[in-house]
Amino acid sequence: MDDKFITLAIHTLEHAMALKKILEAHGIEVKLQKYLASGAPVAVGVRVMIPEKDLPLALKVTESMEHLSSLSPGNILNGKKGDLLIPVDFNDYCMCACKAGFDIAALLQLQPVILHAYPTPVFSPSFSLDEASNMGIDNSLEEEYNEVELSRDLQKQGRKKMKELISKIHEEQKNGTMPDIKFKALMEDGVAEDVIKEYCRLSPPTLVVMVTRGKEKKGEQLIGSVTAEVLDDCKVPVLSIPDNCNFTLIQNLKEVIYLCNMDQHDLICVDTFMRMFEYPEVTITLIPVSDKSDKNLQSKLINLRDYFTKTYPTAHFITAVLPPKTFMADFNNYESQRGTELIVVPNRRKNAFMRLFNPGIAHRLLFERDLPLLALPI
Repeated sequence: MDDKFITLAIHTLEHAMALKKILEAHGIEVKLQKYLASGAPVAVGVRVMIPEKDLPLALKVTESMEHLSSLSPGNILNGKKGDLLIPVDFNDYCMCACKAGFDIAALLQLQPVILHAYPTPVFSPSFSLDEASNMGIDNSLEEEYNEVELSRDLQKQGRKKMKELISKIHEEQKNGTMPDIKFKALMEDGVAEDVIKEYCRLSPPTLVVMVTRGKEKKGEQLIGSVTAEVLDDCKVPVLSIPDNCNFTLIQNLKEVIYLCNMDQHDLICVDTFMRMFEYPEVTITLIPVSDKSDKNLQSKLINLRDYFTKTYPTAHFITAVLPPKTFMADFNNYESQRGTELIVVPNRRKNAFMRLFNPGIAHRLLFERDLPLLALPI
């Protein structure tokens, strides 16, 4: 593919040099060219030019400055990757998350970080204020004392379970059933979803891997899901794996479905997926998701397929258009016939009200399908 250079931005020389350094740190070739405005005797700016094939990655870098700002400048300029975060709550299926996370971390050369959050209890006394007064007890001190003791007990239990989990991981590594790579284990005080989102804000990982309950166990309450809460506010990719699913190693994936927005976000998301997993040899079905009818949808989808085919030759891209009225039913039949192993969705953040009354496609697939779901924030 010929490297046709296009203009990404026009800046002052100082800003153009800074952007050039960041883009080059991410493997993008950059050329700077003087910009001469019509009638101006001297250059008034500098064009930042990149190969057309690198546009999706360049857009991701330049449009994610809010996300990048939480990293140290040294990490940004060096193109450093974050860790791979694995939240756990010590349920029976948390080892499934660890095994999947460690496999991906070994492939991407990342360090797994196991994170457990334990909530600070809110003490509710079993006796009334009058009773406490008659017993000569300062009620406020009694509440504080009990709350501290209960918090210590939860922390102690958490440490014990974390040690047990670490021992299991070391045993699996020794037996060769898990990659023998270094990892970290952290415990934080707070509500699980808040702790996860705060970690992602302060130390953005390359990927979050979470295990969710199978659809028969999830019920209909979307608000109560930690994974759904993380999806709503997380600015990093999140991979959710059902606990009843035999997760296929990323390098062994054969069938993937990507749900299209039919806009520039598709270029960024597919590029993120392909680069993240080092250009896997997979078949990717492009399925548009839209409530509006578009007479030119088929031709737009074919153009998108042809672009991806040319840009990512390791993958095979095909298309499928499903009627909006029967989308979920047709989607279920299609993914079953194809033997789909992973669903990739561009995920827009929504507030709780919107999620309750108009759940996004990522939430619906999270709760209605027993398939791994990779949500890429846009």
